[in-house]
Amino acid sequence: MAEGRSESLRRQQAHLAAELRSADKTWVEAAEVFQMRFRLNPRVAFRSVRGWSQTQAAEEWNRRWPDEPKTFKSFSYWEIWPGKGGYSPSHDNLVRLAEIYECSVADLLADLPSFRHLDSAAGATLAVPRGTTSTLAGEIMVPSEAETLLRDLLGRRPGAEATVSPQAVATGLYRLPEEVDFGELAQVIVMWMQRIPHYPARRDMLGKLAAALVAATAAPLTDLAEQATATPAQDLGRFDPATLAHCEAMMPNLRKQGDVLGASATLPSALAYRRIAEQQARAAANGTQRDRAMATYAELTQLTGWLCFNMGDYGSAQRFYDDARAAAHEARAVELVTYILCTMSHLATWQGKPRVGIDHAVAAAAWADQSGSPYARAYAADVAVRALTADGQADRSRDALDREYAALQAALTDQGPRQSWWYFYDESFFWSTSAQNALRFHGADQVLVAADKALRLSDQGNLHERSFRLLFRAEAFGRQQNLGLACQTITEVVELTSVNSTRRIEQRVQELRRSLDPWKRTRAVRELDQAIRAYRSTPVG
Repeated sequence: MAEGRSESLRRQQAHLAAELRSADKTWVEAAEVFQMRFRLNPRVAFRSVRGWSQTQAAEEWNRRWPDEPKTFKSFSYWEIWPGKGGYSPSHDNLVRLAEIYECSVADLLADLPSFRHLDSAAGATLAVPRGTTSTLAGEIMVPSEAETLLRDLLGRRPGAEATVSPQAVATGLYRLPEEVDFGELAQVIVMWMQRIPHYPARRDMLGKLAAALVAATAAPLTDLAEQATATPAQDLGRFDPATLAHCEAMMPNLRKQGDVLGASATLPSALAYRRIAEQQARAAANGTQRDRAMATYAELTQLTGWLCFNMGDYGSAQRFYDDARAAAHEARAVELVTYILCTMSHLATWQGKPRVGIDHAVAAAAWADQSGSPYARAYAADVAVRALTADGQADRSRDALDREYAALQAALTDQGPRQSWWYFYDESFFWSTSAQNALRFHGADQVLVAADKALRLSDQGNLHERSFRLLFRAEAFGRQQNLGLACQTITEVVELTSVNSTRRIEQRVQELRRSLDPWKRTRAVRELDQAIRAYRSTPVG
């Protein structure tokens, strides 16, 4: 079982290394990706990215310096260090390792602690992770506005003058917050924190940062904002196109924030914007203005329901969805009606009511045909697959999966604009649903093929979807009784969502852990339990 796991990991690493090098990435850039993807320290990452074992690395050393030979044990000691049982490489050995791996000595020591932040002159300096500006698919592009805001946030000291920095004024953070992509800003923070090599320290630091931001939301920031700008607050009792446009512009940011930081961190903002949109809808004159305002209110209400769904508050989710559907119908927003019905189907299916989910999916398909949107048709078919799968209807679920694939191909070749709420739907979503279908009707091998395709095509920043796809893999490994890989994959999800977990993810983790009870005394399951205790306030199982 361990051999199979190691061989699978080597294949993954070899495939990724080939992709990175074919994209003209340096060994340093490729090793940084390996550090993030496989949780390796730099010395292991630089060896692994070349596909070398410790023995092969020692052979390369001995080829270059035969008079000072090394064995695999030397590399093992250097790679374990500074952990228990490791030995620190000497300066000369570090220089030679850097020559072998074609990097700098500093690159090999990037996992060691840095105390630059203690320097009083470093207050305004933010060490953004190397590689965050690369354009490889799945990596994060740091937008200048987000970086400016993060520098300003982390560069402040208690007692410092609470005025807006010149950079922030130039960016217009107060009057034009839509120019800062807060979803990407959240990803920047996550990437920044991942530079902390020790998971407990990273979790504690993120917890403190999150707590500080939550406390800040309750502070009297209105006075501070009024000092920062002379622009008076808009009278929300009258219709204001700029206010409505701001609500529309913030929608994608709120969705991404929910994907990255979790539902509970996003819900207060979503509710606040929903209230503003409701006021604008009431104030708008009948006609185009009111339809637009009602559609915005409907979309924000749906988003609020979605966040409640992920938090496990299904009753509130249903009420918000019902309100959103009515508002979307009032706005005659056919494609939005389709989307809301799809989310209602998903909610019903998740609650163990697949036949209600089928009802909503059928209604969604009817409205999707009227919308003319291939994304609407594809997603309506997707939720139908999930409902039919849960109801045990193999043939009909297969037919729906075929319809989804056909609509997806039309969507991918469509040159027209798409609505912002379809941001999450792409080919990876189809393969994720295929994996879910295969879990019910096919073998574990087919599940793994579909789940691996979904993960390979996934937006790495969407931690919510990535977590569920990893859990599909974990369930398939469990069915194969490959306990090592099953537990390793569940542990990855637990670590990935240590700060931003949702009730739905917790439920799946608990279900999978309970399925491993027959093997609870094995080393793999015991290590999983240790990870759950370390990363969760309440152990599962």
